[in-house]
Amino acid sequence: MLFALVAAATFAQTAPPQAPPEVDAALRARITQFYQFEVDGKYSQALQLVADDTKDLFVGSSKPTYQSFTIQSIRYSDDYSKAEAMLMVNRLLPIQGFMGHPLPTKMTSRWKLENGQWCYYVDPQKDLPATPFGAFAPPGMALPNGGGMPGPSRPLPPMPATPANPSLLIVDKPSVQLKASGPSAAQVAISNPTTWNVGISLSDPKVAGLTVKLDSLMVRPGQRAILSIASSGGIQIPKTPITIVLTVRQTNQTIPIKVTFAD
Repeated sequence: MLFALVAAATFAQTAPPQAPPEVDAALRARITQFYQFEVDGKYSQALQLVADDTKDLFVGSSKPTYQSFTIQSIRYSDDYSKAEAMLMVNRLLPIQGFMGHPLPTKMTSRWKLENGQWCYYVDPQKDLPATPFGAFAPPGMALPNGGGMPGPSRPLPPMPATPANPSLLIVDKPSVQLKASGPSAAQVAISNPTTWNVGISLSDPKVAGLTVKLDSLMVRPGQRAILSIASSGGIQIPKTPITIVLTVRQTNQTIPIKVTFAD
């Protein structure tokens, strides 16, 4: 009996605190929403669930290809204002011998309360879990530097081009024309005919009154991203065309899109 009492006291001291049911339910809902956006490739929606101090890292990082995920456990801290969730994800890796074969990976996902909402965040000093292939990035992004997977300061793995499309990506038009007076908008479709996920970045010319936006920073095989270009109507028309540059992160391929104005 004495042994049982000591064991129970020891367990009570080391067991993680149990969160109130409403807190736990709210966090699990946010985690599920975040990773479902990642599975669906809806990274702009996933960005809305990222903490402010992690948004730049999330936007600037290449995104992993998840096929499914499960929440295994959650540990709370700081009076239930922070949490570490342990997830099991099935992900496709750009590693020879694993192409097309999802690899189950166990990883930690960090969350904290920000303005009353649970938000995903990264601790660069801790979020480098070890795997058989070296250090992998936190869930949802590649490593900011170092480690086994690429990040903003490291190029993505080289990708073989298809014979029909040595430049990897195809745009449906090299230029668009907006109205010289009055609001107007145009779109450019960027297609990926390869069997790889292709990461792209956007160089905004930063012209007052001109809005440039990509709906996705990752183009999945056989799918496309949309570049939206809109004028508020109050732009001072430049003498030379405005050039928007798209860059393929794996190959540094650049795709210039020219913007002209006319009535």
